[in-house]
Amino acid sequence: MRSVVVAKFVPTPPNSGDKRRTLGIVRALRELGPVTLCAFAGPDEDVAALTAEGIDVRAVPLRRRPADLAGGLARSRSLTAARFWDGELARQVAEAVEEDTDVLLVEHVQLLPYARGLRAGHRVLDMHNIESSLTARTARTSSGLRRVVLAAEARALRAMERRVTDVDVIAVVSDGDRTALQELVSHPRVVVVPNAWDASRPLPAAEGPVASFVALLSWTPNVQAAVWFCTEVWPRVVADVPDARLQLVGRNPTDEVRALAGASVEVTGTVPDLDPWYARTRVALAPLLAGGGSRLKILEALAAGRPVVSTAIGVEGLEDLVGRGVVVADDPAQMAREVAALLTDPARSERLGLQGAEAVDADHSWRAAVQPLLAQLQGGTPA
Repeated sequence: MRSVVVAKFVPTPPNSGDKRRTLGIVRALRELGPVTLCAFAGPDEDVAALTAEGIDVRAVPLRRRPADLAGGLARSRSLTAARFWDGELARQVAEAVEEDTDVLLVEHVQLLPYARGLRAGHRVLDMHNIESSLTARTARTSSGLRRVVLAAEARALRAMERRVTDVDVIAVVSDGDRTALQELVSHPRVVVVPNAWDASRPLPAAEGPVASFVALLSWTPNVQAAVWFCTEVWPRVVADVPDARLQLVGRNPTDEVRALAGASVEVTGTVPDLDPWYARTRVALAPLLAGGGSRLKILEALAAGRPVVSTAIGVEGLEDLVGRGVVVADDPAQMAREVAALLTDPARSERLGLQGAEAVDADHSWRAAVQPLLAQLQGGTPA
């Protein structure tokens, strides 16, 4: 079975949830036969690492030239889709699919214009989020011109999602996303491929009362989460645990996030390796107020042996982990109590973290997660 995958970025190193999901699916398809990946790559992407795994990588730089942006808008009416339209990448995709292709898989609805007019045995869309719902949620928590722009973008994305009937199979990350999609459009083959994590050895217990929010800190839902936690929750934690420390760890923090740094709050920016930061962490956080899909960072923290305190939105798609490494709290006072309780009880924190690591290993491996999709591609059980 020969597959062509279209993705936003070459997924190595897998330093974001988007890349980890793409890499998991690319590796699963590679077990079935040759895979060509067409994606953007910059200085941070390691093409050689993926090539070493036997993947044919056709990468182009993300230039965002005016002509490409205009072409992307004409094809999609979506600003986020236009940002990822590139004529050279479109040519690479078309050339790759000209060869005998069994599977053409597109990551994200915004990249669907690359599949337009191309034929393959199975045309597949992998939806990391229901993008229109995610954008609409973010719009509702924004203000001014930003709110207007995001609301318009949500409408454009909703129109794109309603046109997904021309693909053969759609993968979503949770039952909730499948329900949300089916409210927009009727499609006979929608499968749930949950986000997953390959097992790793949990880290030793942390020595101090340190909490961490690990995330891409330029993504609007993560920025909103960091600001909300630091302003509404963290002062209450410090009032109960004066020596508590908070780490905001992740790439490209916005000025708004950098401004959160203070006596008890550290904003790291990009770090080459997360293990040292998780090693210092007693409690991981997922304080999201908006979002969709499911959260790979929760799986990452649990695999490292760190319990997670999350909002209900933060743990969407991973509800089976509540009580198995994840504690849910939506109210600022409640979240502060849960975080403070774990920071001051190392034994409970370690016990809950190890419970989470075992749950991830047992129920959230990539090999198990991709089976519903592979069954569709191999003519197995219908969705």
